[in-house]
Amino acid sequence: MKSVYEYLQEDKVKWRDLPYISVKTDGRFAARTFGEVIADAEALARGLILEGVRGNVMLYSPNSYYWAVADLAVLGYVGTIVPINSEWTAFDIERTLSVIEVGAILYSADKQKEIDELQTKCPELHFVCIDSEFPRLIQKGQQSTLELVGNTDMHIPIMILFTSGTTNRPKAIPLTMYNLLYNWDALYSRTPMSVEDVSYIFLPFSHVYAGVANFLYTLISGMQVYLCSDKTKIAEEMIEVRPTIVCTVPLILMRIRAAMTDELMDCLRNVRFLYCGGSFTDPETKRYFIDSGVRLLEAYGTTETSSVITIDRPDDSIITSNGTILDGLDVRVFEPDENGIGEIIVGGGSVFGGYISRGENYGEVDSEGFYHTGDLGYIDDERRLFLKGRKRRMMISANGENVYLDELEALIMENEQIKSAAVFEEDHHLSARIYTDIPEREALEFIEKINGNLPKFKKIKRVYVKSEANGGRLK
Repeated sequence: MKSVYEYLQEDKVKWRDLPYISVKTDGRFAARTFGEVIADAEALARGLILEGVRGNVMLYSPNSYYWAVADLAVLGYVGTIVPINSEWTAFDIERTLSVIEVGAILYSADKQKEIDELQTKCPELHFVCIDSEFPRLIQKGQQSTLELVGNTDMHIPIMILFTSGTTNRPKAIPLTMYNLLYNWDALYSRTPMSVEDVSYIFLPFSHVYAGVANFLYTLISGMQVYLCSDKTKIAEEMIEVRPTIVCTVPLILMRIRAAMTDELMDCLRNVRFLYCGGSFTDPETKRYFIDSGVRLLEAYGTTETSSVITIDRPDDSIITSNGTILDGLDVRVFEPDENGIGEIIVGGGSVFGGYISRGENYGEVDSEGFYHTGDLGYIDDERRLFLKGRKRRMMISANGENVYLDELEALIMENEQIKSAAVFEEDHHLSARIYTDIPEREALEFIEKINGNLPKFKKIKRVYVKSEANGGRLK
């Protein structure tokens, strides 16, 4: 196993002139080669270091070429990358800053409103707009003779990701280089990828699923990457790009099915491996694609395990499972009941060492190094995993986000005039039923106030206000 730095040094020689990252500009995809991308990453690393950016570096932006370059620059040379969801509010970021120390926030121009709010509260942080400042920093790095020192320690945190805490502080998940790259050999043996492959990416890089399995692993495989320019044009751009490797989530898969044409189906049959993870794939949807000749592979993983735990074996006839356990991982059923169902726990090199708070480790990895996922299920004789629910009330949204329902309920119950609250999933969105004697308008305004501090995937879309007076209404 090599470090990201070592892969960068290797790739800029052996794949120097091969196309790597393609971005749409003026209606056309234009490719930058491995040599160009790595040169930009190294120049950016120099520019950041010269301006005092080291240590934990937060990246707050939707997917872009500059996002990818910043990721490689920090992982390879600068310090530890802290990618966060681009839908987070300033409120969410403040909570993360109470958990770990961050020296700089690299942000896209569309997040300026949130950054302005943060700058008044955190003046000590270094704020860098990637759209306006990266060209200057890259040029500064190109002109510098600063000798870069690569990050080569495989066992210190190189990436910190977060759970999405609402009422409590979010949990920081530190992942080492060893964690991040551990699953590559097992994934490659099941679904081999190479320089002949083309990947089309529309999932957010800030998630371990896309950021590691869909992007970071391209440093090892050499595959070409196309970045989605507009999520409303996924089907159109897939037909244009004709990828061979695609990572998706059930929500996007359902939208692709709804937009199906003969041309799109022909494109999907060209995909060698269509991974679907983030949340459970409906078996009927799965059957539709497989029966249509699409190689759809369900995957299951968690951030704490550096993404993939299980993935379907290609051409497996059992479609009701949530994938087969990857080689090299020790996955067990903890305290199974009479039906063999218990909590799924995971051990192996991809498993993190425990959540951190201001540098101290804590929580949910036992004394033997197993991560307790909180998911319930059983494992058959062929190492297939069948998930059956959660120990804790958590909804996995259709785009793969974890939403803890009890945290949202606790947030609602901070209003002492609300007697009780229940948050639940309805039509793939969050709904709430609240019981209160305050006027309905005030109750709805209170929920809107809560929504104002929440990212899009946590917002409560429908509210049922119940009291003895109105008997309950849907809003």
